[in-house]
Amino acid sequence: MDDKIRAMIDNIRWLGHASFKLKGSKTVYIDPWKLPESEGSDGDVILVTHDHYDHCSPPDIKRALGSGGKVLAAECCRDSYPGADIYTHAWMKQRIDGLSVYVTAAYNVNKRFHLRELGHVGYVVEMDGVKIYHSGDCDAFPHMRDISCDIALLPVSGTYVMDPLEAVDACNILKPQVAIPMHWGDPDVVGTREDAERFAELAPCEVVILDLAR
Repeated sequence: MDDKIRAMIDNIRWLGHASFKLKGSKTVYIDPWKLPESEGSDGDVILVTHDHYDHCSPPDIKRALGSGGKVLAAECCRDSYPGADIYTHAWMKQRIDGLSVYVTAAYNVNKRFHLRELGHVGYVVEMDGVKIYHSGDCDAFPHMRDISCDIALLPVSGTYVMDPLEAVDACNILKPQVAIPMHWGDPDVVGTREDAERFAELAPCEVVILDLAR
């Protein structure tokens, strides 16, 4: 792991489930949900992957936003969160508050919870020379071959998203330097630390299991 990536890992906070805070030249929240009291009011950019309640939470988006903060959301979030600055489809390059964001698709290939036609997305955030990919809720899908990233934030819980073995498949496609498991650990949603640890045992790259920021 090179120094830039190591420094970025140190500035990624896992806020539970699929919610993250990236700290660098910008402060970025992705899918804020159940934000702890210690977080919020400092987000330059908020990214929302899709309209499910545990990803698109208007109260948490409001709490995360800093003064002048901007929201980039999947087009499917327009009804759930009508106040975004930009709505986007997959495979678009967006620039928001000076930040380069590549919008990817996010869909299931062997489940029916996140169908491709629903327009759910993931994001590759390029910040301080590092590309961080938040996959959104998905399986390992063929178009991951079109995604370049240094750090991959990947679900591992199964049921609605990829399980640990499928997350390994995703790493084999993406070839990140580091992967961080997500979509586990919340009592209201599937996924346990054992899922994250199983993924770490099998992944072809370095895996960092983040502690919950509370």
